[in-house]
Formats: sequence, structure tokens, C-alpha cells
Amino acid sequence: MIRTGTRPVVAAAVGLLLLLCGCSKEPSVPSIPQSLCWGAFVGSSVVPLLPKGESAYQRNELPFDVFEKQSNTYCSLFVDDHAALVVQAERRNSGKGTEWNRYVQKHGTPIQAGDEGHVWSGGAGTVFLCERPDLPRGPALPASQKYVELELTTDRAPDTPRTREVLTGLLQQYAQFAKHKLKCSNA
Repeated sequence: MIRTGTRPVVAAAVGLLLLLCGCSKEPSVPSIPQSLCWGAFVGSSVVPLLPKGESAYQRNELPFDVFEKQSNTYCSLFVDDHAALVVQAERRNSGKGTEWNRYVQKHGTPIQAGDEGHVWSGGAGTVFLCERPDLPRGPALPASQKYVELELTTDRAPDTPRTREVLTGLLQQYAQFAKHKLKCSNA
């Protein structure tokens, strides 16, 4: 080994040696579960939104239910212990034509998803009316709470037309899944 007294030369030599022997591995999108977030998505469909990394796992401890037991739920996909995609659903009092999300109204581009969908840098969201005449109404579930807001949020996904296209498709799919899973009679 040639001694030059500088660490960068040694590091470069080690890197070149690894490259020549084929030992280096370019980071890639890790293997992800086949089914994600209550079965709303096929794992491969979210790959364009994910950063490169070593490992991926999902966490969703709450069932997909915003009417009977809780008013919101979420699912997260982690890449190298960092939340790369967060999928949320929330019961609301307001819907289309109202300011259900001021950020979305200001920064989003309208898309066809739910009753009023938008896509923006790093995410997509929609709101829709979900009629559920079978649910008992009362203090825990007032009659006014019949709208559902869905949101997909990414971290480290580039703001490109392709990313927005993927987010749009996923949001449309998520809205159909949510209407079916929540048993919306107006779906």
C-alpha cells in the first residue's frame, strides 16, 4: 500500500477496490410488504414514492374504521426507520365546497378523487360524503359527522409529474377502498 499520509486517498483506494471486486452495493428501494395499509394498496404501487434504503416495514395499529370506534386512523410505511409514506383517514363535519383543508385549497391542484381531491408537493388528499344510515347517532357520532377526509403524505419523494401521477392514482384507489370498507351507501 502506498502511504501518502492522507485519509481521503486511503478511502478512495478502498472504494475503488470494492468497486473492482463487485463488493459495493448501490442503495435501492427495499423490499416492501405485498399488501399495505389494511389491504388498500399493493406494495409495488408505492415504490415510486419511496427513498432508497436497507429495510422497510409498515405500522398500522388501528383498524380502518372512522365511524364506529374512532374518528381517525393511519398507517405508516417506514424505510430505514423513517416514515416515508403516511396514509390517513379522518371523520369530519365538512365536505366538498368548504375549507376542509386550507393548505390543500391553496397549494393543491384539483384531481378526480372522492368528492373533492387535490394533489400537491409531497401528498394528495380528498374528502367525500359517506352516508351510513345504519349507524346510531348521538354525542359520540353527531349527524353532522358524515364526511371522510383521506390523505397520503410522502417524505423525500421528488416533486415531479410522475410523483404527482402516482399520488393521484393511489388516492383514487384509496377513495374507492375507503368507500367500500366504510360501507358508504352512496358509493
